[in-house]
Amino acid sequence: MGVARRLAVLVVMLGVLTGGCAGTRAGTMGVLATRDALVTLVVSRQQAVVAQECPPRITATPILGCQTSRPVTQPDGQTARIVKIVRYTDALPSEMAFEIDLHEICHAIAALQPIRDPCHNGNGGQVLSGAHPRAPIASRSRVGKVFPARGFPLSGPLAML
Repeated sequence: MGVARRLAVLVVMLGVLTGGCAGTRAGTMGVLATRDALVTLVVSRQQAVVAQECPPRITATPILGCQTSRPVTQPDGQTARIVKIVRYTDALPSEMAFEIDLHEICHAIAALQPIRDPCHNGNGGQVLSGAHPRAPIASRSRVGKVFPARGFPLSGPLAML
């Protein structure tokens, strides 16, 4: 189990121990060849979880979020930067909204690096939780065109892109 995955499990366990699983959502996405997750996202209603997951800082106000990153060398010699985003919230997103956020953040982080986009590894570009399991997630390719996962046609404003 990769470091990022263990960290996400630890954050979820911490949320359960300090006030129930409804207080924190954590997940990882974009498994690289090194077994590290490209992105880890932690959203919590508990400021203590956010403070614990963020690097210590001297501040007069509570820490409401942070992002940390570190380089990981891939087997082919390329370097990828894995990212952890932690933020406080007043209301947790639904499981489905959280998964979509995590997925799209993964694509954004992958697009800014010279790596193959790993964000569909293990999910096939589909929402796996929430009210509409297996619904396709529209994805943006590196050239800027929008294409649907699994060949579903786009409609509305997205169809004009």
